[in-house]
Amino acid sequence: MVKCLMKVEVIRMREDRPVTLTSYILDTPPEITWVRRPAVVICPGGGFNHVSNREAEPVASVFLSRGYHAFVLRYSNKSMGVSKVYPDVVYELANAILVIRRNADKWNIDPNRIAIVGFSAGGTVASLFSVNWHKDWLTKMVNAPKEMLKVSAAILAYPVVDFVAMHEMYMNKTIPQPAAGVLLEMASLAFGSSKFTVDDLREISATYHVDSNTPPTFIWTTADDDVVPIESIITYVNALARNKVPFEFHVFESGVHGLSLANRATASNQQQINPSVAKWVELALSWLERHIET
Repeated sequence: MVKCLMKVEVIRMREDRPVTLTSYILDTPPEITWVRRPAVVICPGGGFNHVSNREAEPVASVFLSRGYHAFVLRYSNKSMGVSKVYPDVVYELANAILVIRRNADKWNIDPNRIAIVGFSAGGTVASLFSVNWHKDWLTKMVNAPKEMLKVSAAILAYPVVDFVAMHEMYMNKTIPQPAAGVLLEMASLAFGSSKFTVDDLREISATYHVDSNTPPTFIWTTADDDVVPIESIITYVNALARNKVPFEFHVFESGVHGLSLANRATASNQQQINPSVAKWVELALSWLERHIET
């Protein structure tokens, strides 16, 4: 009988606050043919208030079941007593990628097959990393060459990627009330102040920083999400298209915000069980297998 064990470790990423990277490392017995396993880094949502457990370990378990090592980043947020999270959250994801690459031999990871996954506000973090990984300001901040930060792909679930579009909807009074609250709260927590300009919002909106270096991206949302309006996600998709970044975009007809896996494993109420939307998991995994193997 062969035992396949999983090693779970919580790695403290900062001394001044409880930012952590939880590793879920699969054992590789001789019967398994993987030489090096691919890995995913998951950034759960939570509106910069907290980090959602519904979008953390349950999501990691899905990737583990497909032979990936998985990591969950619990980045800076209000629950840690932090009042200003940007650019720290991007810096923290960059450092997570560095930790994984530097431990690739120890953890049996292929350093050239690493993907990032972000939900809602975690999608903000993942998308900002996607468009900034090669920029001098970030490489200097983490003191590493850009090649160490490159990832193979990004998966974004109902991500907040365009605060400017949300602000325009707010000014035109066409934004749903839940989305207006998210806009104001996330922007205030990003900058540590409720006073911010449109230029400030542009800085934290990945849409306006996409270039040809942005990794291939899988995005999904629902048409009636009233927390992150679809209009603010389509602008990111358009930016990917303009810059010829490979992408796949799925819009499901209906579903509340924050569905995570959209099944009983991540549901806290009946609305969060949505079999139609739950199909995103297989769609994303199929897409990722095509891109992470190249």
